[in-house]
Amino acid sequence: MIGTASYIAYNVHEQGKALNDVAFMVDKNQSIVTSREQLNEQFQNYIAAGGLKVESASTPTNGASLGRAKNTYDYVPSPSEERIYGNPDAQFYIIEYSDYECPYCKEHFPQMMDLVDSSSGNIAMVFKHVPVHGQASQVEALAAECAAEQSGNPGFYKLSRAIFESSQSDGRGLSTPLDILAERNGFDAKRLIECVNQARPAKKIGADIKEAQGLNIQQTPTTIVVHGDQSAMVQGMVNGTGLMQMMAQLAGGGTAGQDRSN
Repeated sequence: MIGTASYIAYNVHEQGKALNDVAFMVDKNQSIVTSREQLNEQFQNYIAAGGLKVESASTPTNGASLGRAKNTYDYVPSPSEERIYGNPDAQFYIIEYSDYECPYCKEHFPQMMDLVDSSSGNIAMVFKHVPVHGQASQVEALAAECAAEQSGNPGFYKLSRAIFESSQSDGRGLSTPLDILAERNGFDAKRLIECVNQARPAKKIGADIKEAQGLNIQQTPTTIVVHGDQSAMVQGMVNGTGLMQMMAQLAGGGTAGQDRSN
């Protein structure tokens, strides 16, 4: 049971607006997705290829919805394709669906990094983009991926931390210009801005968005905790204590997070 955890929800914008905001991120060689049905169809093809079955669980009365998934294989993200922080061979993964302009994500992100840092290699985080606060969110997601282009996953997380710290939230953008923020954190600012303007990481960000919508994620942050072939989803903000309790229950074969009335 996770009665001691604190859950705060931040509702993402309606489906239609999210689709319009991220239309430019769809691969030019593919048809543009224009409806939720198309997204679901694409995601079903994706999970069928990977062997993942997603099952919905009951929704707690406090509004933080919970999902549960079972995999036919142990989830091991690819360091070259996913934004991993921590030990790639960790026994627990925190998959974080987040938005740099979401105020609760801004608070949640450093907590998750601290949890990974204090886990002695037992926990790793995988970041997924859900940039639904308009252009500011989209540009910041591109910038973080462009940092990865220069310095891999360590660069991604270094600039992500700086972006969250500078974010004014709710689509208001950064308090420090992006080129200055990049230069301060050791990146080639000119090259990073060029990468953003060309939207070179658009395909990666678009894939994250499609995945989130296929999972029916309605809030940011949303966190999926994975242990081997067991996983649980919490939509809304959860503190480290709550995640540790979820991990203990998943490791024990139990169903995490069904009682959140406190």
